[in-house]
Amino acid sequence: PVAPAPQKRISPAPMLFAMRPASKLPQRVGIARAVRVLSTSARPVPSCVGVSPRGDITSEDVVAAQAAWSNAITGITKVYQEGGDFVAAAGYCAGELYGYGHSNVLFKPTRATNNPFRPTGEDAMAYFVGAEAMKNDKFKGEDGGFAINGGQGWSEVVFRNHQIDCNGNTAIAMGDYLFTNATTGDVGRVEYTFGYKKNDDGKMRIFLHHSSMPYEPAAAAPANDSVEEALSMWAESIAKQEDALARFKIGGMSKP
Repeated sequence: PVAPAPQKRISPAPMLFAMRPASKLPQRVGIARAVRVLSTSARPVPSCVGVSPRGDITSEDVVAAQAAWSNAITGITKVYQEGGDFVAAAGYCAGELYGYGHSNVLFKPTRATNNPFRPTGEDAMAYFVGAEAMKNDKFKGEDGGFAINGGQGWSEVVFRNHQIDCNGNTAIAMGDYLFTNATTGDVGRVEYTFGYKKNDDGKMRIFLHHSSMPYEPAAAAPANDSVEEALSMWAESIAKQEDALARFKIGGMSKP
């Protein structure tokens, strides 16, 4: 008789975010309330897949990682608009794209105010899906959910790199990206710096993410103008800035 072929051992898919008490998580992660357990076989946003460079990180790898980030934002919007579990979708994307749990992450979101830096996965999740969805009182009034644009969603995200600098297992990209509001069709521009690092599992993930609105200087009043005219010009400049920010509603907030 022919002996049966040995069964191939299938390892369980690695966990992205495990629901464990915060005290048992690494200090830098802090994602106890982030999302339910997800495996890499469950892809609520199929077009968001982390990049695994064959060797050193290349410019092409960076562009591919940026495409995955864009797909994550529009994909989370789609899940939200269809009434799906957008929090779980965002958690999956964060595990694919960000280095929380693998390294320190230096994340400064565009429209964060009282909490401008997000060193943990839980902090980042509140920014992307909103304080209410995360049941996180710390960010109430600040985080309306960037990935769902406060309910209006995003239909497209386009990266425009100024420069990409690759250094072996790390790479830095600087430029601007254009966000198209899925409800109004308005397009807003934001400036960025992204840093990518190759992790122990072979995937490159974001360890640095800094975004900011383009600077708009206030108009200078002529030296001989009256105080009233100078104040009028200053008020007009502020109004223009607030109008620009209102048209580009990141995180569902109308003011910075």
